[in-house]
Amino acid sequence: MVEDLIVPIGLPVVIAVCTAVILCVLSMMYLTFFGKTKYQAPARYTLDQPWDHAPILFSATEVPNMALPAHAHESDTEGGAAHGKW
Repeated sequence: MVEDLIVPIGLPVVIAVCTAVILCVLSMMYLTFFGKTKYQAPARYTLDQPWDHAPILFSATEVPNMALPAHAHESDTEGGAAHGKW
């Protein structure tokens, strides 16, 4: 009885999936060639220009010591610090 439903249910599902894939590919091709971006690319920065942005410093100094196997030392930490004058 279930074998009788394979073609009536499976064929529309296969057709729907194939149609969806074709529509996705066509939409990606359309956006690649005719799509407009809603943002402007940032201007290229060179070293002769003044830097007027606030400094961003990412550091992982507050990470506690890792629980490592016996082969590692207690002083092994994850991350580190960055020092320097801005």
